[in-house]
Amino acid sequence: MKLKLLAGALMLTAASTSVNYPKTFTTRVDPAPCVVGRTAAPIGFWTWPANSQVNIYLRVPDFSEDYVAAVRLAVEGWDAAAIENGSNVHFSFRGLTRETTAAYGDVTIIRGDVYSKKKRLAELEAHSLKSNQLIDYAFVVVDPRVKAPAVLTNIVVHELGHSLGLLDCNSCSHKGTAMSLLKAANESNGIEGPTACDKIAVLSVYGDLAFHVRATSAALALK
Repeated sequence: MKLKLLAGALMLTAASTSVNYPKTFTTRVDPAPCVVGRTAAPIGFWTWPANSQVNIYLRVPDFSEDYVAAVRLAVEGWDAAAIENGSNVHFSFRGLTRETTAAYGDVTIIRGDVYSKKKRLAELEAHSLKSNQLIDYAFVVVDPRVKAPAVLTNIVVHELGHSLGLLDCNSCSHKGTAMSLLKAANESNGIEGPTACDKIAVLSVYGDLAFHVRATSAALALK
């Protein structure tokens, strides 16, 4: 018993003595979990039907060859997430066109006036031929002030997120989602594809879609 007490006393002495030496402590900060509507984008907009093939076009003369790589980068990012986000919606960039196509599964990126220019740089104009929440074709309208290809990448990532049911998330971390708003027409936010939280939010969208499809108007624009 005396030996045990002595050992305990020695350990306590060593511990109390060690406080005289400086120590470095590392605090681990875990990333905030992806909670839809809080740290991840809220949901509720129209969506492409599950398993869709969506074709993306860039209209000339609104845009030139200089913007092709920027759009392709955004499109490929969402396409790569098709399985992981539960939608199986695949996106393909088809290049430049002089047409404004309204064919099934098509998205044409054009320039035009955007409502509330102080806050928005683009909008998604979705159309449903069956007057439900399922998109048949759409247009992405980009404000003429957007000149930088990197900003166009951010915009396309954002608007394609809308087409998968995601809404804007002003309270989210700017690096945590593609659905936060851009600060300026010439300032990229560095988001070139869907984030982990965006994928989780889309997963929630298509989980709900499997149970019910809402009736809606024939067209809807989301900025």
